[in-house]
Parts: sequence; structure tokens; C-alpha cells
Amino acid sequence: MTVYYVDGAFVPAHEAMIPVDDLAILRGIGICDIMRTFHGRPFFVDAHIDRLMDSGIKIGLNLPWTAKNIKQIVFQTLEKNPGLDEANIRIVITGGSSPDFLTPTGRPRLIIMVTPINKLPETWYTQGVKVITLVQERPLAGAKVTAYLPATMAMTRAKAAGAMEVIYIDKNRNAQECTTSNLFAFFGDTLVTPPTDGILKGITRKVILSLAADRFKVSESPIPLEKLLTADEVFITGTNKGVVPVVRIDDSPIGNGRPGSHTQTLMAALADHSKNF
Repeated sequence: MTVYYVDGAFVPAHEAMIPVDDLAILRGIGICDIMRTFHGRPFFVDAHIDRLMDSGIKIGLNLPWTAKNIKQIVFQTLEKNPGLDEANIRIVITGGSSPDFLTPTGRPRLIIMVTPINKLPETWYTQGVKVITLVQERPLAGAKVTAYLPATMAMTRAKAAGAMEVIYIDKNRNAQECTTSNLFAFFGDTLVTPPTDGILKGITRKVILSLAADRFKVSESPIPLEKLLTADEVFITGTNKGVVPVVRIDDSPIGNGRPGSHTQTLMAALADHSKNF
């Protein structure tokens, strides 16, 4: 039986509920984060929880928990769901109930869900994926919030175009990030990724930058869309997906249209890092 932590209690997943006057339901107000486990251990749990706390500050939620409190409950929830070596841990903090049904003046609610990881298509990694572009910027850049409507609508367009992801393009025509992924490109032996102003600071992004530092030249700098389309290799990263090669952006092939050797090097490095974690 799957067990969730909901607002102070551990409950069977099918009994999990929150009041309908919670601002997460009425206004989409809340923050979230997702991590995964390797060998039953949460990967970079402190970094994920720190980002969650920072998201709370950014949107003005007064959190009654410390990072240490939340970490303890994460591990307790894992213990309530034995046998999941490879699992997702989703943390949600809602806006809570509010007298004016608008501003988060009440007590937020903490929800922690542990679920099996869904297996992703092997072809993503062996053949690469297509992504599309969309002129759109993340609201409240840097905060991971529960209001995913812009991303959901973007992904609906992507699926209609036979694409796996969407690259957001800002008003200056720079490629920023994706709906749930960070963006990287190789130009020769130089790995380039957009700077963190205007994007979510991905935990896997941070790991990749560390792994790449002793293998390639690394630059955190803007990537104009026109330049991105001339890259030798492009890939995206995320908690569940790891490193995914991008071989087509809109109607433009990237490089030779196959996953590149530098990308494969980082795919292997991340796999080794996770295995030895």
C-alpha cells in the first residue's frame, strides 16, 4: 500500500485529501520539488529541500517548517513505502486556507508523495529527441511553483508536433530552459548553458556542470536561438530524465542528427555518479 504524508499525518494514498478552500486548489498557489532515489537513497536531498525553501521565500509563503523538519519527514515517508529502490519523492507545500480566498495568510500544508519511477523510452537516449521552441518566459523565475498551466499548454503543443519538450525563448530571442528541463549545447569542445537569472536552478544541471568541469571548457552564457541551431550537440537534463540528447529543434537537425560523443560522455559520467552515490 502506498502511503503519503498529508498535513501532519501518514495516510493511504487513496485517502489523501486537503480542504477545497486551500489556495492550491482555488488559486494554484503553492510550491513543489521533486527528487529521486538511487538504491533507496534520495539524490541530493539537501539541495532539493533548500531550493524548496527558497521557492517559498520567493512567493511569500511563511513556512512553519525548517529544512531539517522536512528532510526528516521525507525519510519517514520513504520508510512507510518499503521496497522502492527507484522512487520519486514529490514535495508540495500549498498556500493553505485563507479568509479572503486569495492571499496566503493561513497555515500552509505539507504533502510528501513517494511513487515508483516511470520508465522512460530507451530511444530518447539511443536516438535522441525532437523539441520545439516557444516564445515564453517562466513566471517567477527561480521559484518552483505548482501553477504549471503555461508548461502544460506548451507540452500540449509539443505532443501535437511529435516533440518531447519545449525550449522557452525569451524576448531577446535567447534560449532559456524547457518546461521541466535545463538546456545545454556543445560548440566544439565548449559546453554552454544559459545563466541562472531567468531560469530554474536545476539540481541535475548543477551536477552536470560539476562533471563537465574537468572534461570540457564550460560557459554559463546566453544562447541566442540562431546560435543554438548551429550547435554541434544539444541536450537537456532533469531529475528523472537525466541527460537526453536533442537531435532536432523545430525543423532543424542538430549536428549530424544523432546523439553526439560529448553528450554520451556526460550521460555515462552521470550514470557512474548516480551508481556510486
